[in-house]
Amino acid sequence: MATRKLQPPAEAMTLLPFLLGALRDSNRTRVKDLLRSGLVHINDASVTRHDHPVSPGDQIEIRDERAPGARNVPFPVLFEDSSLIAINKPCGLLSIGTDSERHKTAYAMLNAALATTRERVFIVHRLDRYTSGVLLLAKSEEIKHRVMGNWEAAEKVYHALVEGTPQPATKALVHHLREDERLVVHAMDRPAPNSQWAKLTYTVVRPGRTHALLRIDLETGRKNQIRAQLTAIGHPIAGDAKYGAKTDPLRRLGLHASSLSIPHPVTGKRIQFEAPLPPEFGGIV
Repeated sequence: MATRKLQPPAEAMTLLPFLLGALRDSNRTRVKDLLRSGLVHINDASVTRHDHPVSPGDQIEIRDERAPGARNVPFPVLFEDSSLIAINKPCGLLSIGTDSERHKTAYAMLNAALATTRERVFIVHRLDRYTSGVLLLAKSEEIKHRVMGNWEAAEKVYHALVEGTPQPATKALVHHLREDERLVVHAMDRPAPNSQWAKLTYTVVRPGRTHALLRIDLETGRKNQIRAQLTAIGHPIAGDAKYGAKTDPLRRLGLHASSLSIPHPVTGKRIQFEAPLPPEFGGIV
C-alpha cells in the first residue's frame, strides 16, 4: 500500500485547513477530491468530513492505493484504490454484457465482488473479448467521466504476435478506418465518408521465421484498430481469421494489452498498470 504520512499540526484544528497547509503542492479542488475519495486516514480510519478535528498526536496519512489481489474474482487485480480498479482480463472474457451474455463478464464479476463493500464499478474503456490484458474501471460515474474526459493523456501499449516479420523494424502507421456492413473494419490510406483517422507505432521485439512479436504504441483507440492496421500492411495478428490470418499457433487471438498509463483522476499523479505478457506468447518466436 502506497502511503504518504503527514506531520500532525502543532495545535488542534479542523481537517480541511490542515490539509491545505500540509499539501501545498495541491490546489483546493484536489484536496477536496482526496477527502471525498476516502484517501485521507486519521489514526487508521478513513475520513471524508472537512470539519473533522485533528490534533498534535494524530497519525494522518494519504493512502494512494489498496493492496491488489484481495478481491474474489477469477482474474488478477492489478491495482485498486477508492477511485479505480484495474484487472488483467483473460482472453475469452467479455468486458461488458451483450444481448446474449450478461453475467460472464468482467464488469458483472467485479460488481458482484464489490457488492460486499457496497461499491460498484463503471466501464472506462473496453477490450475485445479475445484480447487479454489491462482493463480499467472506475468506482463512480464522476471518476469515469474524469478519466474519459482526459483519455487523450492515456498511454497504451499492446503486444501482438503477427504472421511474418514487418519491415522496417519500427514504423508509424497512419490509416483511415471504416467499418463495413459485416462489422469488419478496413484500414485505408485515404479518408472516406464516415472514416476515422488512426495512428499506431509498431516495433519488432522478436523476429521469427513464420511469426514476429511486436510492441504496439497506440496513439488513437479505434475499434479493431490494431487488427485492421496490421492486416493492411500484410501482417495480420495470429489467430485473427476475421482479419485474414491463416495461422493460429496460440489457439487464441495473439493480442495483449500490456500497459496503460493515465494521470490519476484525483491526485493528478501519473500511474501505470501493467499486465505481464501471457507465457504462450514467448513460445512461438
